[in-house]
Amino acid sequence: MKITTAVALSALAVSAPIEAQERPSVAPKNMQAIAPALADYTDNVLFGDVWVRPELSPRDRSLVTVSALIATGKTPQLAGHLNRALVNGLQATEIAGVVTHLAFYTGWPNAVSALNVIEEVFRERKIDVAALRKTKSTQTPAAEPGPLHSREIASVAPKLAQVTDVVVFDDLWRRSDLSPRDRSLVTIAALAANGDTDQLALYVRHGIENGLTRVQIGEALTHLAFYAGLPRATAAAAVVGAAMEVETTASKATDPTRLIVVEPGMQKRTAPASNFSGSVTVESPFKGSGVSRLGGATVTFQPGARTHWHIHPRGQLLIVTKGEGWVQGEGEPVRVVKAGDVVWTAPGVKHWHGATTTSMMAHVAVSESLEGEVVEWLEPVTSDQYHAQ
Repeated sequence: MKITTAVALSALAVSAPIEAQERPSVAPKNMQAIAPALADYTDNVLFGDVWVRPELSPRDRSLVTVSALIATGKTPQLAGHLNRALVNGLQATEIAGVVTHLAFYTGWPNAVSALNVIEEVFRERKIDVAALRKTKSTQTPAAEPGPLHSREIASVAPKLAQVTDVVVFDDLWRRSDLSPRDRSLVTIAALAANGDTDQLALYVRHGIENGLTRVQIGEALTHLAFYAGLPRATAAAAVVGAAMEVETTASKATDPTRLIVVEPGMQKRTAPASNFSGSVTVESPFKGSGVSRLGGATVTFQPGARTHWHIHPRGQLLIVTKGEGWVQGEGEPVRVVKAGDVVWTAPGVKHWHGATTTSMMAHVAVSESLEGEVVEWLEPVTSDQYHAQ
């Protein structure tokens, strides 16, 4: 399905004139007095038509609106839409998640400016902010888009590449204050609102993986036309249309009746310190197509590196490809594994695996998801546990 500019903005065209509404005007008094035509459009088109379209829920429309206002620095309009968002079902923790997420995608100044308005709205509504401190990072499969930086960027700004991989993709995208779907919607709205279309196609494709539908993305762009302007919405619609066409072609290539080849070294990134100890890299991730729930990646541990304790709800298969390593199930002795060995860990068994103190180890890890969950990460492996022989 290809989304063209006309399709994405189809909500702007009505088959018949919208009749005047009997309900009180939501347009500001100065708008009614100075720009009555704008007041009419506000009442009858924006709030009388677009905001009530079923293609996007009121909550999602508030999420898109708040994201666009924060991303573009339009804080004078933010208070009213924050109150509307809370009425529409957006939670305070989710609003906090939005502003934190957008600090990385639109800059710290926008986030800090928005916080002043958010604080005042929360105070007026007597929202307990203590709960906002309890949000943590969590493992959410397929939540992050993966490294976006090129080798050239990594060579010029290695710290930028490191922050992108470790802080943004391995932590921010896995935080529990926003679902992967909502995080994708926030990112798409912010990029489109600011005219940052260079990376929009990638985030659209991952938004679909995270649960957004093509209709919802198209409707979000229609909604944005009123909050970021028609030029930004139409430019984004053109990029999204091309991305949808590519995604449709790619989905045919990954039909369950076809073969998929994953080349070595693809999407190489540092494993998150929240789940691993020492120097660990992950590359060549793969995921089954169709009804398959299989997925995995190649993981390389440098000497002394290992996973934290963890559990796989449907078990895990490890195929050791290089070096020598250690594996251990809870309550069992540490075992030595080497290239060519295959390790099966049954569902629900608490375990860890990694390199020895003197040798690196690489393995292909394969596991199956259960209700979207692939792994439950637990506490780190202590030095005593790691060295137990």
